[in-house]
Amino acid sequence: MGGWEADSELEAWLSKKEDAMVEDITSLVEIPSVSGEQEGSAPYGKTCRAVLYRMLEIAGRYGFTCCSFRDKCAVIRYGNGTKKIGIWGHLDVVPEGTGWLYPPFSCTRKGDFLIGRGVQDNKGPAIAFLYAMRYLKEKGMVPCVTFLQILGCREEVDMEDVSSYLKENPAPEVSFVTDCAFPVCYGEKGICRAEFVSEKLDGNMVLSGGSAVNSIPAYACAKIRSPQGKWKKVEADGISGHAAFPQGANNALGILAERILCKNREENILSDKEERVLKFLKKACGDGYGKELNIACEDHISGVLTASGTVVRMEGEKAVVEMDIRYPVTAKAEDIWRQLENEAGKYGFSIRSFEDNAPSYIDKNTPFVTCLSGAYEEVMKDGKKPYVMGGGTYARKIPNAVGFGPGLEFDWKETGLPMGHGNCHSADEVQSVSNLKTAVKIYVKALQKLDAL
Repeated sequence: MGGWEADSELEAWLSKKEDAMVEDITSLVEIPSVSGEQEGSAPYGKTCRAVLYRMLEIAGRYGFTCCSFRDKCAVIRYGNGTKKIGIWGHLDVVPEGTGWLYPPFSCTRKGDFLIGRGVQDNKGPAIAFLYAMRYLKEKGMVPCVTFLQILGCREEVDMEDVSSYLKENPAPEVSFVTDCAFPVCYGEKGICRAEFVSEKLDGNMVLSGGSAVNSIPAYACAKIRSPQGKWKKVEADGISGHAAFPQGANNALGILAERILCKNREENILSDKEERVLKFLKKACGDGYGKELNIACEDHISGVLTASGTVVRMEGEKAVVEMDIRYPVTAKAEDIWRQLENEAGKYGFSIRSFEDNAPSYIDKNTPFVTCLSGAYEEVMKDGKKPYVMGGGTYARKIPNAVGFGPGLEFDWKETGLPMGHGNCHSADEVQSVSNLKTAVKIYVKALQKLDAL
């Protein structure tokens, strides 16, 4: 069958299977699979185990051999070749947060768009790739290699699921992760997670905001005690977003700090220690690029550093601030740590913990990357080149791994959502059904090319 006939046949198949694909995505979104503590025999909580088993049930229904790895990952097999190619994704999601216009765990369809937590990150993409394998299986393709779709349930926390899997199973020869934008992401910035603890405060202020260290919060609040002993609530609304992509977001923690500082200049109700905490919070939660903390930097490969304070809470009489930092592949985490320690000390904070996840970077000219790039270009024909990003995916934990879709651009105005809604870690997370169908086409091409590589 010629290329045009094959493309036309896939197009017709996708039109026929669209409703089923949406139903499968919906069945995953309906499970609030926020990865948490172990519950009984469920290592990341019962909802994560439930979503994992739901995915296995879906894949089994389409005739794939599949199993659970210690209830941490779902493993779906296509083919029996000795060479193994891994395709990784995740079924856990970040907490829903605040400000939703639609139910976060119902997968609402509005025209071409699905709205719900996980439709974009990463349940929708997991189903899109499964449907690429389903199509080829139904058309009789028997791969010369073994494709392993491996779906974890701890990606949004610490990626322990992948680390655990790779301790007991050999890594595939090459892998790609369905958790970023097309075409091919051949590198990821380093990720630092820092936790700051203030000195003991004077009991006039209680701060609260943020639910996940990698999400810029849209809401924060505080209670302030007046000289007369009465407590007053102060609130701040911002625009949520992924900490790796602060453009367009507006950190509610920084807004809250500025609001209280302005109030304190008028009423002088806080101690010097408490005022220093707010000044640090304002700096850490301001521009999103670390300029106020003197850690801003960039390189020609991966671009600028991003840095956002994303969580604040009280521990007794001390304030705790968590921060997410994505640094260029040529920068050094030790330099960032030293500068942060110096800046934090000026405001009565110390660094309690500092975790570094080193950058991931492979040669963009390898046959594997050029094969994936070719599959993308055959479908899209837009000339886009491989790139490096600030987001963190399983690719940084897996040997010989890159990111490969399925994010594609679309007109956000068509969603009818207000500014700040729709992104992967935001309220009203949105996914285009048309884009998912296009992703299936790209993945079908990629699987065919990889099988012949």
